[in-house]
Amino acid sequence: MSRQPLISIALCTYNGAPFLAKQLDSLLAQDWENLEIVAVDDGSTDGTRDILMDYLSRDKRISVYFNEKNLGFLLNFEKALTLTKGAFIAPCDQDDWWCPTKLKGLHDAIGDHALAYCDSLFMSADGRSLEKRASDVLNMYQGHDPAAFVFSNCISGHAMLIRRSLMERALPFPAGCFHDWWLAFVAVSTEGVVFVPEPWVHYRQHAAAQTDLSGRSRQQRPQVLRLLELSRRRDLISAMADYPSSHRPYFKALLAAWDDWQESWMAPRLVSLLLQRRDSLYFINLRASKRPIMRALRFLWGLKLKRLLNPRRYGHGPKLDTSPMG
Repeated sequence: MSRQPLISIALCTYNGAPFLAKQLDSLLAQDWENLEIVAVDDGSTDGTRDILMDYLSRDKRISVYFNEKNLGFLLNFEKALTLTKGAFIAPCDQDDWWCPTKLKGLHDAIGDHALAYCDSLFMSADGRSLEKRASDVLNMYQGHDPAAFVFSNCISGHAMLIRRSLMERALPFPAGCFHDWWLAFVAVSTEGVVFVPEPWVHYRQHAAAQTDLSGRSRQQRPQVLRLLELSRRRDLISAMADYPSSHRPYFKALLAAWDDWQESWMAPRLVSLLLQRRDSLYFINLRASKRPIMRALRFLWGLKLKRLLNPRRYGHGPKLDTSPMG
């Protein structure tokens, strides 16, 4: 019987003491024998470091690194990934917990794909099931069209297993892009992704979480953040346009049309590009997938006109950045 390939778990921590022990217990309980856990702490000031050192002393599969200064979420995950040794890598958050079959199940499913991911079951901050899955609020994409990830992402880091070759293609992460979103984009631009409809992750929903798939706080966000979201979308499209793939000409044209939309009264060129790939662009968002043509037509009115007609929503906030990403 051949030896299992090494699977590396890249765990990032920051002030996660209330949840970390339960997560570590679930990682060590995986029914995949050949694994390592690489934990990188980003300057915690609570009991996180003590918990990590305690587990380090008890299990040789764990290695722990402490950043001298706070790197932030994106760079900390980049560092954690580069410190791994496995042929397969599973990014990991500090506040969830994994079913014992997660790693084996994803490894069995990945085949020739660059990435495999599973469903997630939402739980409250105190660990109670919310009786809702990620697949209840998103269409879960699998395939090879990166346009699906322009407006939405259904592949969270906590749910994925990636090949080492994908990490090497995806790093360094572009500034302004979530690490899991970018990994999903690069995966579908290469060998593709596959979805497993098993909820092998219990995904904790609380105020400090980096993402909000359940939509618990969507109604609480100030409308002024709409401009910041549009600016971040521009950053993502710019990174997509820079990535070498057969889809690059489309994303370059989309970026140019997006910049024109920002300074225009009307944007028919952008709408035309959105309509060309509408089935992919609006697939993940449940509501948008039902009316993709109407979603695309929303961009017919340029941002200049939107600011005039709806200054409360579009008239304040940061100017959308059109400079090259550094």
